Amino acid sequence: MVNTNGTLTNAPAGVVNRIVVLGGGSAGFLAAITLKYRLPDVPITLIRSPDIGIIGVGESTTAAVPVHLHHYLKLDIGEFFRKAEPFWKLGIRFLWGKRPYFDYAFGNQMDCKFHILKKGTGFYCDEGPFDYVGILSGLMTHNSIWLRQPNGQPLIHGDYAYHIENVHFVAYLEGVAARMGVVVKDDKVVEVLQNDNGVAGLRLESGPVETADLYVDCSGFVSLLLGKTLKEPYISFKSSLYNDRAVISWWNRTDEPMQPYTTAETMNCGWCWRIDHEHQVARGYVYSSDFISDDEADAEFRAKNPQVKDTRVVKYRTGRFERAWVKNVVGVGNACGFVEPLESTGLGAICAQSQALAETLVDCDRRPRPSSLKQYNKRHAKDWDTIRQFLAMHFKFNERLDNTYWRACRADADLASAAEIVEFYKENGPTVVWRIMLIDDADPFNMEGYLSMLVGQQVPYQKTFVPDAQEWNSWQQIRQGIYHRASRAFSVKEAFALIRSPDWVWPSWLFNNSPAVRNWGAALTKT
Repeated sequence: MVNTNGTLTNAPAGVVNRIVVLGGGSAGFLAAITLKYRLPDVPITLIRSPDIGIIGVGESTTAAVPVHLHHYLKLDIGEFFRKAEPFWKLGIRFLWGKRPYFDYAFGNQMDCKFHILKKGTGFYCDEGPFDYVGILSGLMTHNSIWLRQPNGQPLIHGDYAYHIENVHFVAYLEGVAARMGVVVKDDKVVEVLQNDNGVAGLRLESGPVETADLYVDCSGFVSLLLGKTLKEPYISFKSSLYNDRAVISWWNRTDEPMQPYTTAETMNCGWCWRIDHEHQVARGYVYSSDFISDDEADAEFRAKNPQVKDTRVVKYRTGRFERAWVKNVVGVGNACGFVEPLESTGLGAICAQSQALAETLVDCDRRPRPSSLKQYNKRHAKDWDTIRQFLAMHFKFNERLDNTYWRACRADADLASAAEIVEFYKENGPTVVWRIMLIDDADPFNMEGYLSMLVGQQVPYQKTFVPDAQEWNSWQQIRQGIYHRASRAFSVKEAFALIRSPDWVWPSWLFNNSPAVRNWGAALTKT
């Protein structure tokens, strides 16, 4: 508010009675919707600049995103499919390492054991093909989504994420926000006013000053409030993650198969994604400008994808701010940290941050205290550092190409805390007996993720177990059974036709019974 003497203040002191969200992309709207859902009586204003458009590129997500949307926020999945037009994703297919490919799926495949085998699945995947190692891998291989039950109906599961197109997604979120009572202002911040509490107000180009008790910075890489205004120190991840640019494009789908997964393909100085949508295919080459120029990257990208339309380059830096919540400012999304597109963690991180902020405000009765901020910032640091160490493993052990870039990754990429996990694996193989000590139960990748990347890339370990002929035959029978079930499953095209039929009803238990919900719920108790 503005006092009679013209100075700005945020009142009453210590109580969050009004929130301003700066930024109108997916981060801004997700943060505003999440806060409004948990704090329905608190006025929330979202300010977006008309000069800043939506990136408008296909984006991949993790299983945390549908859980946040439909389980936590209770957003109707039918409306979401109609308006946001998502595409199913069961995992990531890596054209990576020595194998032709391997799959990292959202359900447990490596972190599991069949009762007829002596060891966990990973011990039977040292050599040979890495398909049909689990149901999800089988479904991915057949470009299918759901198994078919004996009665012909689909067996719905919750182990999936989405491919989304940002323009449709943000338009959908804007509609949800308006329905919930979030006020959206199209204006430009021309000055950030400060006081002892942090930010005192945002002077808008149209003239007025927008004030709040809490400012949520969703201004993307600009980080106008957290970075530029409060000058929070930035911690670089350059020693682990070399890439800092991406050249992106897309093409209209013709007769390409609809792939229910993200593809991560090894390139000369980085990697290339493929993200399928129903009517388009999005591609992007993520690379390091220290090893290849923009023109060279564009040429390599086009040679791999001759059907792409116009390309553009997106620049970024990897790292995080030391703290995400500073005084009365909280950064969400790229405004507080960024790794890189590999593993599709961006939107999942936004959901986690928005949820953590909302739950903190609810728990403290909208009176955040220093101890709450301290724990929030510890979680912020831990989450980003966990993603960093997991991604570093992807580059440290990829032996598909032998050139200057990949030799540097293998020699120098800093594994950070993941070094202990790798050391244990190299001595003991893909066992899960000490997962409770090696992997924090709030780690979004769980033991499954680490084993998928280590086994998938054929990282060597000390072998003390070799399957005998009988066990090997049992393993092949398991793979054959997976093949048989996956070959009869609902394809992506069939699944779209099914959910658009007039008598289709989404099962209400879809997310309540999914492993993703159980893991996410456990993670929420960690601060």
